[in-house]
Amino acid sequence: MPIDRQIIRKITLASGIAFILLLGFFLLLHYIRLKSGRLNFKISKGYISLKRIDYKFFKKGVLAYEIFSKNLNYKSQRKNIVKLKGVKGYIYGKNKKPAYIITGKYGRINSVSKNVAVSGDVIIKYLKGTQGTRMKTDLIRYEAKEDRIIAPDNIKIKGKNYYITGKGLIFYVKKNIFVLQKNVHFISNDTGGVVK
Repeated sequence: MPIDRQIIRKITLASGIAFILLLGFFLLLHYIRLKSGRLNFKISKGYISLKRIDYKFFKKGVLAYEIFSKNLNYKSQRKNIVKLKGVKGYIYGKNKKPAYIITGKYGRINSVSKNVAVSGDVIIKYLKGTQGTRMKTDLIRYEAKEDRIIAPDNIKIKGKNYYITGKGLIFYVKKNIFVLQKNVHFISNDTGGVVK
């Protein structure tokens, strides 16, 4: 028994209307997100801009670091550089929990090497234990392959019972060992008070 052409037309018409309504719904949802600022995404030739990003880097299947930023700009695949503003990063330890928090005004991620540079009032806080170690400098570079932080300029390191200044920090993250290369000045307060 052949299918009536009128039934086929009705099915086709109903399918078309359903598709247009579904497409309209998703376009409206996209428009609402754009207006409310939930989706700030701009793309043009060789350039991507995003607002409020969360960038994660996994090393051998384990989360190595995570970076939050208020703004991201990615220009040209040749340079492989992602520029960030308002940076807050977490470096994860062996227990898969954040071991360090790094904050700074600006950041740069190399999308190939996964190395990160953070500049502008950079603060590194050590989260493990009760020592409350805090480092402050103007520029740091995190080298993903070696899992180390390098701060080439002057740095201040403050702990519960000590205060250290120097220049040329190399900090081995997994080993929790740091080396200051120049102008090292160490003040210890072994009475348990906080050094100001």
